[in-house]
Amino acid sequence: MTLETLANKRICVAISGGVDSVSLLHYLKGSEATYGYTLCAVHCEHGIRGEESLRDARFVQQLCERWGVPLVVFSENCVLRAERDKQSLETAARAFRLACFQRLLTENQVDFIATAHHKNDEAETVLFRLLRGTSLTGVGGMSEMNGRIVRPFLSWTRAEIEAYAKENGLDFCIDSTNLETDATRNKLRLQALPLLESCVPGAMGNLVRFAGLAADDDELLYRYAKDLVSQTDDGVRIAFCTEKPLFRRACLLALKALGVEKDYTALHLENAYALQTLQRGAKQTFPKNIEAEKREDCVYFYRKNEQVFEAKPTSKPFSEEGFDGGRYQVLISDEPILQAAGWQVLQADGEKIPSTAVYRFRQDGDYIERFGGGKKTLKKFFNEEKTPVSERAYLPLIAEESGEVYAVCGVEISEKIKITAETKRRLYIAIQKL
Repeated sequence: MTLETLANKRICVAISGGVDSVSLLHYLKGSEATYGYTLCAVHCEHGIRGEESLRDARFVQQLCERWGVPLVVFSENCVLRAERDKQSLETAARAFRLACFQRLLTENQVDFIATAHHKNDEAETVLFRLLRGTSLTGVGGMSEMNGRIVRPFLSWTRAEIEAYAKENGLDFCIDSTNLETDATRNKLRLQALPLLESCVPGAMGNLVRFAGLAADDDELLYRYAKDLVSQTDDGVRIAFCTEKPLFRRACLLALKALGVEKDYTALHLENAYALQTLQRGAKQTFPKNIEAEKREDCVYFYRKNEQVFEAKPTSKPFSEEGFDGGRYQVLISDEPILQAAGWQVLQADGEKIPSTAVYRFRQDGDYIERFGGGKKTLKKFFNEEKTPVSERAYLPLIAEESGEVYAVCGVEISEKIKITAETKRRLYIAIQKL
């Protein structure tokens, strides 16, 4: 990527102390004045390697002080986190890092997080996914810009980064766990990729190139598949199509709209495709209570009847204690809250929420004054926001009983309670899946 992309932005470099991230911080620091961006750094101390981990944190602090780069340090015992969440240590550490990045972004401290992923990392990721039996969609690797995560070194090889560090006399730390071959990714990095490169020179670059071509093809197929899909109030219809690659992707779009992005299998998709040739009314069951049904002119995806809110209150006066909404719990705090996957952490002026407001769910006649202005029915608002059909009835609202909505928790607040320069009390509103 070109550094013009980052011009006049606030960039936070994720720095571990290793050669890749130290080189990235040095590289970006050298062009800070040229492109007008502002640099800071973040170090995530995982509590995994004992004194070696603390040594790396001290090194990063001293380096940033010497280079005049503001530094934020987060610490957590990821060994305990992995045990608590029943995850691998690698997964727990990655989740910790992402939570740290998300906090900086959610609190609006920075515009982008820059990571030091490079071409070797990309090849490793592609190879790993291929060996696990991924589809064309899954084989696509990393991108130079993914939302608010940027990877300026993605076109660089590890050898080029090491040469840059040597040329500029950069000191760095060595993570001893990167030299162990217990983890699958380390085996690929230390053993498989070097062997492939020795057998077929250029293998690493070819893997990366293949991922890029696959991503281009996949994007085109999804674009055509979208034409087969249309949402209704209670489900998603897919027009008949004999082209299996398009129909399969249309099924994935329908499942995503209904809140299912994992736990399905290739057999699920094959059976959904086969519905087109079966008698009307034939069905295929998917995870999370989703069914696909053969109808006269389509295959229809919908959620089977369920009583999610049985024994739950239909409404409750608004309070900062939050709300147990059955599928989602509303969290209210005057301190920043980490963003849950797929949903926003909303910020509202605590003094603007009327005393008559309640927690409740969607009902006929609801409307919202959109952030930035413009009154909309809640149905039209959901359609414009592309809020998944499967979630619309289950998202807790902060609203009047009479119909005016002040917040669709996890999605948007109304103009009526937005933060302004006069705001004295900021509230953070989030939802958490139960």
